[in-house]
Amino acid sequence: RVHRRSRARSRVEIRMSTTRRPVCHRVRIACLLLCLLSAAGCAHRLRGPNHGGEAPAWIAPSDAGGDAAADPDFELLHRVVLIGDAGYYLEDDPTLAALSRWTQDPAQSSVVFLGDNIYNEGMTDEDLAHGEKILGHQLAATSADKYVIPGNHDWGFFSKKYNARSILNQQRFVDGWPAGQADFLPKDGCMGPEARILSTAATGRPAVVLIALDPTPWIHPRLRAACPRVETPDEHLAALDALLVAHRDDFVIVASHYPMRTGGPHGGLSYGFAADLVVTPLGWLMGGLGNTDERGYADWIEATQAVLRRHKPAIYAAGHDHNLQLLDAQDVAGIYVVSGAGAVERVSTVTHLPETRFAHAVPGFIAADFGTSAGEPVVVLRVIESKLGSQSDLPTGSEADEPAFELMLPLD
Repeated sequence: RVHRRSRARSRVEIRMSTTRRPVCHRVRIACLLLCLLSAAGCAHRLRGPNHGGEAPAWIAPSDAGGDAAADPDFELLHRVVLIGDAGYYLEDDPTLAALSRWTQDPAQSSVVFLGDNIYNEGMTDEDLAHGEKILGHQLAATSADKYVIPGNHDWGFFSKKYNARSILNQQRFVDGWPAGQADFLPKDGCMGPEARILSTAATGRPAVVLIALDPTPWIHPRLRAACPRVETPDEHLAALDALLVAHRDDFVIVASHYPMRTGGPHGGLSYGFAADLVVTPLGWLMGGLGNTDERGYADWIEATQAVLRRHKPAIYAAGHDHNLQLLDAQDVAGIYVVSGAGAVERVSTVTHLPETRFAHAVPGFIAADFGTSAGEPVVVLRVIESKLGSQSDLPTGSEADEPAFELMLPLD
């Protein structure tokens, strides 16, 4: 009887276990989904309306109605077009067409490509033709001098697999551009800084100077071994300090791929609920999303800001977030520029922060016109939204080329 009761109990337990199994399976799936939903929400610390293409641009109330172009005393010395994240091929690209129109005087213009020049993993050995097609399309869009700074996607797709091969391939292609007038900065997979004189100084007019950085090896220390020179963070900061001192009387643009402040996804804004369900777990697998609050990135921001505060540049420019932003930089720079909307297909989201002067998630770029007004050095920032026109034969001054926003700033 004991054996019969034991066998009966076993049969009951088996039936109960079989009955519970699908329930437990469903509970596990529900818990996993709940975790993903929670992660997608908690990964983003910014809240605010998305100023996307279907909505008007956000302009700070204090700047509404301003018209820098109306200043009759403004004299242009040199134009620098800041365009980032343009590494997606589009045959009849409206943004590159606008770039061509905005640099029609190559002697008085320069272009700075702010990284992510080739999606998704740079100019790899396995597919050089792919990278050359994408980057060549950008370089051919203008006859002005071009300066190409690498971004995280130029190092690779997964941060755990970043390597300098793609960077060196891109450097060889840019520096060997058949038409010349193209310079890859910083060289050799190093952090920099490297400086270039875009416009020389003359009586009554400062020089326009670009200082290019690549913080990727700072954020991912294992990549520092790729640089043929010994380059520690302290040496990098000391070199940046020295360049800023040397050019303290000039118009200085410090530029890298990485923004220090942004109202976009890399600053903590949602990509959109559905996209977050994919992007957030993918970021964990990749070893990070390249957001400003991640440890290596935040350390770089803090250390670099300390140097910039001692010798404030006119502009700190970056891409990375796929939108157009101008933000007060307080004592760090004259203005923060985020210009990462070079690829029509990759424009994301943006909201406004307390220091935002302009924000819009549309394709385009930002032109910095350095000059004088009433004899005083100033810079006029013009936001160009390429969504307004895609015909390459539109003349300058047409509706397609009217800036969406303009802001004049004195040189401190």
